[in-house]
Amino acid sequence: MKIFNKILGLLFLVIISSCEDVPDYDQEVSEPVVEAFIYEGELVDDIYLKKTVPFNIGSNIDPEPINDATIIITNNGENFILSPVMNEPGRYFYDGSDLSINIGDSYQLAFEYQGKTISSTTTIPNKPDGVLISKGLIEVPEINSLQDLRGFRESFQKTIDVTWNNSDGSYYYLVIENVEDRPSSIDPTDIFGDLGINFEFTSEPIQQGLFQLRPMIHYTQYGKHKITIYKVNEEYALLYETSAQDSRDLNEPYTNINNGLGIFSGFSSQEFYFYVIGN
Repeated sequence: MKIFNKILGLLFLVIISSCEDVPDYDQEVSEPVVEAFIYEGELVDDIYLKKTVPFNIGSNIDPEPINDATIIITNNGENFILSPVMNEPGRYFYDGSDLSINIGDSYQLAFEYQGKTISSTTTIPNKPDGVLISKGLIEVPEINSLQDLRGFRESFQKTIDVTWNNSDGSYYYLVIENVEDRPSSIDPTDIFGDLGINFEFTSEPIQQGLFQLRPMIHYTQYGKHKITIYKVNEEYALLYETSAQDSRDLNEPYTNINNGLGIFSGFSSQEFYFYVIGN
């Protein structure tokens, strides 16, 4: 998955734009920005720290990573210290196997920055319930002629429906990715398959219980595909809404970080597979 790095970039536009009308911005004072996500049953390696920078019209925005933080994740009264990821400034991970991310458990993230304790807490939600995929195999013709294009239009109307129980309006999003070693594109003019680049699609957070997959939108290549449906906490959806706001209406970004900015959130997921073949 792993998630929506574009959100953090968009947040920086919101965060530092607030400095535009402040003439005496102190270069030595900055706020930490946290992008931290933990996933049920997975290793903890999606923790990023950066800091706000002054904003000048016409200048390039290049948020600085925070490389020297001592980040502690606490679960059930036990502390786990994260380590920096080599050659990836600002990224941290837990170098051990005794930190497990479990459904229903709460986790606290904390570190010191410029004399303040930066902290946040999240809880891992239940897995998506009652997930069904309408078909595990779909035929899509390769587009080599106008006749093929007419056939493809018919294929476009055939959807793969992913459904799940969502009576309480919880938030979910889906990631669809081709998992072939050498993917072959439905459209032969698409060079990405020839380059061995696997197509991947990530949806926006939704509150429905249905997602319909269509060719050339949610998948563009033949072969085996993995669908991962994530259940997310409300704080993540609120952050996404902030990042998607109109640039003419830059409001204060949502954050659940005490003494800082950004997000710390937990996820659970279910995985399914389907195959795309030619005909």
